[in-house]
Amino acid sequence: MPTYIVDNRAAPIDFECPYDFVARTLQNTKNLLMTRLGEVPYDRFRGFNWALYDMPLPLMREELMPELDRMLLWEPDVEVESAECYLNSDGETIIEMTVEVGGDDEGG
Repeated sequence: MPTYIVDNRAAPIDFECPYDFVARTLQNTKNLLMTRLGEVPYDRFRGFNWALYDMPLPLMREELMPELDRMLLWEPDVEVESAECYLNSDGETIIEMTVEVGGDDEGG
C-alpha cells in the first residue's frame, strides 16, 4: 500500500476532492490533527491533545504515537506507520506522520 505524509502545517481545505477517496481521507486526517481535543461540542474526545505541545520534545516524541493512534479512531481508513516531531526554523513544533490509507471508494 502506498504511504502518505500528513503534517500540522496550516493549509487551505481543498473543496474539489470530495470524490477522490484518498485525498478526502488524507484531508480528514489533517483536519483531526488540526482540531484541539475538547473543541468539538458533544464529542470532546475528537481531535489532537494540544497539551503535548507543552512537553519537552523528547517526551512529546514518546507520547506522540499513542496520541495519534487514539485520535485516528475517528478516521478508521488510516493507519499511522510512523511519526516525528521537530522544531522548524521559526521555532514552531512540526508533526509529520506517515500513514497508509486503506478501504475503498465505498468506505469498506
